[in-house]
Amino acid sequence: MTPPIIDRPERQGTARRTAYGTVTAGLWLLYFYLWLPLVTLLAWVVGVRTGYGRLYVEQNAVDPFLLMALPVIALVCGAVLLAWAEYNRARFSGEERRQPVADIGIAEVATLLGADVATAGMVRDARVVTITLDDKARPSAAALMAPGAPLAAPGAPALSVDGSGLQRV
Repeated sequence: MTPPIIDRPERQGTARRTAYGTVTAGLWLLYFYLWLPLVTLLAWVVGVRTGYGRLYVEQNAVDPFLLMALPVIALVCGAVLLAWAEYNRARFSGEERRQPVADIGIAEVATLLGADVATAGMVRDARVVTITLDDKARPSAAALMAPGAPLAAPGAPALSVDGSGLQRV
């Protein structure tokens, strides 16, 4: 006996699944519509209707408290921001707490990359490099674009290194 289609949705047609999805979405919308009166009642109880009336119905009413409070709030926020900035400047000014990071040699870069010294040197010193990887995902060759060449131009002249030194390709 074959399993019913409900257990194997891939056996249903696309049109059938689309129809079932549309019917399901419609029934969910009907369900939410039936809850709408209760949601409206709860909103009215907690004062949403009053807030709507205060904000939108009384359009020309000016609240004098807001006229006085908003500029004061803005000034307080600005003062707090300036005080915080000055506090941090006083706290962190003076001696430099960050220690410089020592440069590593090209041989160490080559060892960490698993590549030869010429490839590692190009990767370390160039700004834009295309790296070719071998089967073990180690750099086997690197190519950089010639100065002034567009970044993604196909067939642009490049400089390449493959262990024997710099060569024009």
